[in-house]
Amino acid sequence: MKEAPYSDLVVTLFERGEARKAEDAVIAEFPLEVIINGQSLVNLLCTPTDMEDLVVGFLYSEGIIGDLRDITELKITGNRAEARIKGELKDNSSGVAWLTSGCGHYITWRGRQEDCIYEVKVDSPLKVSAAALTQLVMGLEIKGTLYHKTRGAHGAALASPNKGILILREDIGRHNAVDKVVGCALRQGIETSDKLLLTTGRISSEILYKVARMRFPFVVSLSVPSDYAVWLADLLRITIVGFVRGKRFKVYSHAWRVL
Repeated sequence: MKEAPYSDLVVTLFERGEARKAEDAVIAEFPLEVIINGQSLVNLLCTPTDMEDLVVGFLYSEGIIGDLRDITELKITGNRAEARIKGELKDNSSGVAWLTSGCGHYITWRGRQEDCIYEVKVDSPLKVSAAALTQLVMGLEIKGTLYHKTRGAHGAALASPNKGILILREDIGRHNAVDKVVGCALRQGIETSDKLLLTTGRISSEILYKVARMRFPFVVSLSVPSDYAVWLADLLRITIVGFVRGKRFKVYSHAWRVL
């Protein structure tokens, strides 16, 4: 049975000094165990939508696979995602597991990521007008159906300056929403060097690593970046646009790409 992305619950609503019963859509938090070559790797707390995209995106973002073709089999049954990948699963001890700044206690293997990332320089010549940036973010806000239903979802999107939003994914976790976009782009074979990643969440270093792995030249957020994310973006030639509010925003790195 397909899991629902939210539950309709009865809550007590206080309004203007009075209490009454009301129905409320509450976002789902679903534990998904990721098993690679028979070995349990991680439990992801996620919203149970687009879970194939989530698993593929997570494995790629964490440097566990280098290409979609490295996955020879992927099966999701209930709360278990079982994948077979080429070669052996690297021992996690080869990189320290980091508890990230996200409130959901997201764990990342920074050693694996850094092995992949420091060879990356995003050389895309893409430039985008300020008007196009604000229009794309407006589209992300409007199209976030799960957010509008529950007020509990983060959104992420892959967008083109000319064609608008091409992929949109939502999840209770901002990392998961980005991984879903990454996984979908890989599965559809979409070129990302001339695209933007949009997110409703904070741009911390682990989000920046995901952006760099996919060689997005832009990451654009309603929220703000961390100082370490800005340092990485400067190093990797990625443009960070944050705190988008209407036609106002801040560019934290490589502002030459914004017209």
